[in-house]
Order: sequence, then C-alpha cells, then structure tokens
Amino acid sequence: MKRIFVLVILILNLSIGSFAQLTPQEAAQQMKRGINIGNSLDATPTETSWGNPLIQEYYFDDIVSAGFTSVRIPVTWRYHAAKNAPFTIDEKWLARVDTVVSWGLERGLIITLNLHHEAGLKATDTMTDLEAKADTLARYDSIWSQIATHFKDKSDHLLFEMLNEPQTMSKASVDSFNVRVLSIIRRTNPTRIVLYSGTSYTGSDILTSTRIPDVNDKYLMGYYHSYDPWSFAGEAKGTFGTSSDINSMKNRFVQIANWSKKNNIPVVLNECGAVKKCDYNSRMIYYATMTEQAIENNVGFNIWDDNGDFQTYIRSSRKWNEAKDVVIHTYKESPTQLKAVPTATTVALTWTNRTSENDSILVERKTKNSEFVTIAMVAPDTKQYADSNLTSKTAYYYRLRTNLKDSIELHSYPIMATTLSPVSVSQLKQVNVEIYPNPATTSVNVVLESEQPATLDIYNLTGSRIQSIILSEKETNLSLAGLSKGSYLFKISTNTSVQTKKVLVE
Repeated sequence: MKRIFVLVILILNLSIGSFAQLTPQEAAQQMKRGINIGNSLDATPTETSWGNPLIQEYYFDDIVSAGFTSVRIPVTWRYHAAKNAPFTIDEKWLARVDTVVSWGLERGLIITLNLHHEAGLKATDTMTDLEAKADTLARYDSIWSQIATHFKDKSDHLLFEMLNEPQTMSKASVDSFNVRVLSIIRRTNPTRIVLYSGTSYTGSDILTSTRIPDVNDKYLMGYYHSYDPWSFAGEAKGTFGTSSDINSMKNRFVQIANWSKKNNIPVVLNECGAVKKCDYNSRMIYYATMTEQAIENNVGFNIWDDNGDFQTYIRSSRKWNEAKDVVIHTYKESPTQLKAVPTATTVALTWTNRTSENDSILVERKTKNSEFVTIAMVAPDTKQYADSNLTSKTAYYYRLRTNLKDSIELHSYPIMATTLSPVSVSQLKQVNVEIYPNPATTSVNVVLESEQPATLDIYNLTGSRIQSIILSEKETNLSLAGLSKGSYLFKISTNTSVQTKKVLVE
C-alpha cells in the first residue's frame, strides 16, 4: 500500500512538472524571433478591407518552417461588437479569431492576441460627453471580459496584449486602463501572460515610464515598438549603418534590458522593421543589427509584416524576401561588415569574421529575382574574395554563410553591388603604384597613389591567374606564402586605370 501511495505521488509530481505554467521569462526565451500577421484581422471594417486575402492555415506552416517561434495576431474588435450593453461580440468573428489563433497554437508557436485599431477607446480623452465616455470604457471592458472568457482554456502559449499604440490617450488614462483590464482578465485567466505598455506609439522610453499595472502579478510582460529612426525605417529617407546609427540602436536595447532586469519583467519588441523602399544595403544592416541586439539582450521580437510596405512573407506565393534570412540566421558570431567594391567585371568583397568554431565560409551570389547559389568555399579565416568575369552594369547580391559548431547556420547580412560601365582600353590610365622590395622573399608592400579600391591579380609567366586580392588601403603588406620562386606579373586595376609590374620571388 505504501509503495502504491509513493508511486501515485511520484506520478502526480511528474504530471505537474510536465504541465507547469509557462512563465513570462520562459515565454521571452521561446519567443525570440517572431513575426506579425498584420493588416488582416486588424483591418477595418473586415479582414480583407485593406487588400489582403483571408489568413490561411498554411501561413503558420511556412512561418514554422522558416524558423520563427512567435506570431503576433493584431485584431480590431470595434466593428464586431454591439454598441449597446452588454456589447456582445459577434459569434462568427470570435469563431474566426479562434480559428486563426488555434492554427498557431497547434504548431507550437507563441501567439499574441490584442486590441489593435480601437479608435473609439483611444478617443475617450477627447470626449466631452461623460456618459458617452463611460459607455465606451464599459464597452471595451466587456470586450476584454468576453475575449478572456472565450480563450481561458487555450494553451498558455496564447498571450494577451491589452492595447496597441493608444496614441491619443494620456499616460493617466492608459495606466488606468491597464490596471482595470488586467483585473478583468485575471478573473478568468489568473496565470495567463498579459502584455502591457504605455501611451503614444509605445516606444521603449514610454514603456519604462509607464506604471506597472500590478507589481505583485508574476505573469506580466512589457512590450514596446521601434521603427527608429522613423525617417529611415518608415519613410525610406537616407541610409543606416554608421557607427552612430548602430550605437544608438544598441543603447536602446541595453536600456530596455536594464529596466527589464531591475523590475523582473521580461520585454518583447512587438513591432519593428523597415519598409522595402529603404536603401537595400542599409535595410539589411538595420534588420541584422536589430536581430543581433535583441538576441544579445534577451528581448523577444516580432517583425511587422503587413504584406505591403513592410512585407517579409509573400502570402500569395508562399515565398520570403531577403529580410527573413537575416532575422532567422543573424547571431553575434555571424560574419559582419560585409562590403563590396565593384568594377566593370569584378566585385571585391571584404568582411569581418567573429568565430573560429567553423570549418569554412560559403560565398553566395544571386541576381535580382533569383536564388542565392554558392560561388566559392573559402577557409574559415578568410576575410576577402574577388568575384570576376561579371557582366557590367548589373546588380549582384552577395552574402556569406557558415555553420557554428556544425549546427547553427550563420549568415552575414546580404549586400548589393552594381558593376560599373566598361571602360575601353584607350580610356584606361596607368595607376601609379609602387611595389617593394623587388626582388622579394616573404612579402611585398603594394602602395597606391591614393586610397582607392583596387584589385590585384597575380599571374605566372604562362598567363595563369594565381591569386586575386582586394586592395582596400593605400598601402598593403602582402604575404608571398604559397608562391614558389620565380617571376610573376602583378596587375593592379581600378575601374579607370591599370598597371602591370613584374615581381621576382627569390
């Protein structure tokens, strides 16, 4: 009998451990890289009003296959609930939202459900009719009560976000709303993870200055949005990628991470990204920097995807644009600072490596509307590569790919380089270059007249090219390791000049 009792207790303990409630800290770790399905259930007045098709179940298959672990599903409720008490939500709408949420949960994703474009609620601060204001607040209290009741038995991987970007509400009104709605949700969902933020467009500084709705609630997460700087990310003006740009983004992540640690409240960046019209190379650096800093600072994130200006997932064709691989495969160990110097027929690549725990690096190239293909496999400590025999006046896209410890796939961000117009032989000038010592034994110094991008091709006397090297500095010390004794031709080329010199290796 005693043995049976002990066995029962053991089974109960194992069962409890197996179904332990997901904590905000665990959710933050699991969310990591996520995506929004925007401009659909949040569109007004119906799901398809803004030009997107109905959300399909296969979206979630593609999202999981891509490597995302979190999906935010923005929903607007004001067109689907009665305007008079008890403000009943339309059954068909609630069932539709339930269906979409369930598709995500069934695939093991963390799903965030919210109140999104609720103009009536957000306008309450400007209402002079106190009765109308009270009715509006009561309506949204009822909407949240119905949502919470309907979804109360769903997996703990479903999170509630109380309100999206209350631009016109005061800080006091948002604080009051958060406290009130949290208490409503807790009546039926005592341990459901609930996300809150502050007023306006809910930037990181807004979140950190917002009142915590209940300091004793152990199932809270904070959220914020970031499209900083908006002139670049939202309006496609200028570029991104200077040290100042990157440090500014880093500092925001560090500040939010410090606040999270101090208050023991995990944080998720629920909207972020840059429009497709942005300068291509800048946009890729933007997504890479954002991803790396979010992961480094333990901030889960959901990129904004509206199937339009911020599109990453092409819903109709079930394909992804270039931002997806940056978001999924950027790590602190990824190759970085990828740069390209084009001439008419070559593109010289340079980069910085950040790991030694890989066997090789794949150099990949594509043209517009094609897929990346591997054009070279180089040693793991390689820092440059020259791609030659290219077509002039053509846009080429490059990226680097490697594996960390034979498991995690790392990508550099991709860059685009357009080869230049060809220059006829009669137009070429001689580039002034000095090579010394000559004869040489172990190394030579190659000195250009000015600091300009150039390519050095080394040929043996039979005309075979032995090496191709990028000269990115005015003076370069070049090792001759690997060259046997004999004479070689060193051809230094820019887009408008060329010089060939004979070098003797002793």
